[in-house]
Amino acid sequence: MPQESILAADLVLPVAVGPIRDGAVLIRDGRIAAVGPFADIRCSAPEVEVRSFAGHAIVPGAVNAHGHLGFRRKDKPAGASFSVWLKELISKLPEKESWTAGAARDSAREAVEAGTTYMAESSPYGECLPQLAESGMAGTVHAEFFPGDYPGMSPQERVDAIFESARKMSDGLPARVDCQVSVHSPYTVDPVSAGLAAVRSRKEGGRLAIHLSESPEEVEFILEGTGGLAEIFESADWRGRGISPVQYFEEAGVLGSNVIAAHLATSVSKNDLDILKSTNTAAAHCPRSNEYLECEVSPVPAMLERGIRVGMGTDGLWSSPSLNLFEETLFAIRLHGMDGALGLELATLGGARALGIEDEAGSIEVGKYADLAVVAVAPDGVDAEMEVVEVAAGGGVAATVVSGEFVYNQTSS
Repeated sequence: MPQESILAADLVLPVAVGPIRDGAVLIRDGRIAAVGPFADIRCSAPEVEVRSFAGHAIVPGAVNAHGHLGFRRKDKPAGASFSVWLKELISKLPEKESWTAGAARDSAREAVEAGTTYMAESSPYGECLPQLAESGMAGTVHAEFFPGDYPGMSPQERVDAIFESARKMSDGLPARVDCQVSVHSPYTVDPVSAGLAAVRSRKEGGRLAIHLSESPEEVEFILEGTGGLAEIFESADWRGRGISPVQYFEEAGVLGSNVIAAHLATSVSKNDLDILKSTNTAAAHCPRSNEYLECEVSPVPAMLERGIRVGMGTDGLWSSPSLNLFEETLFAIRLHGMDGALGLELATLGGARALGIEDEAGSIEVGKYADLAVVAVAPDGVDAEMEVVEVAAGGGVAATVVSGEFVYNQTSS
């Protein structure tokens, strides 16, 4: 693609401002140089090549705030309670190593073809970093670490080891791809290690991914110290704290403005919401995974009312039917009774805010990276955003652009 180009469509939905009919985006050196009516953009840059998408809409690319690339639909554990599903997952780990890389490559491609331009991916020790790096998407791989895999080491030594590993993996990556750390969950990471990892992440200016308050079993594990997860992780002597998982991670010093907490789907109380707000912890909403694993419904409307940053996440193919973030968003729209404008915002700018990258992605604004999805619909109704989300959810993404480059394009125009 030339260093300068104009992408034009029947409709541009910048998200940060209202719809633009017969709109266009001027791209220069991978970033958005102008956005507005096509006539105005053409007049300001008469020599620049135009790519016209008649019958299409241009929207910001989807920002997946929480995904797992290293799974495939084949061998998917049956939907059940979280602990039952997890036991089956653990039983498949010995064979999974042989096909994880291929699954991650396929999942990344599926996400790209569904209009995803940025992904926050979590995988054990960052094993899916190569596949994200080669996919064309921008994003972060969060290396999940499990202290039990470091026998004989102190909590500080464990934390130092995973951060050093993430640092080494970050060398030589494409622009806009990096490796950070994940404190996996309250039931897999002891409070001392979790707190030390959070302190280091904040000190280094990094982003920390966590799973939090996902299932009834997790709540029981932290509150009572019993249940299915206690049986799986019987050596976890920090269980049974008499508090919620959110309170537990607050007391451990984990929560903060650089933290993205996935799921928040079970027994999230008003006090928990107050904690999330006061610590400025962001949330990744994964409603289809939550339903599949018999979790509760995340209180997203209440989060938004409190000003908690919320983005959408697909989770992975062993708990969710696809890596199409617009399909995930349409499910959330129907689940919570949202309108299309809010849904599209959650899938794009909301995810960017949750991940702390809103200055560079998530909306079509001058100065941001040209991360775009071209959707095969030219809506003329009162809820254009809803029409676009519905078509994108149904496989109607015609092209995906990351930093001004087409990484997927099924059009011939």
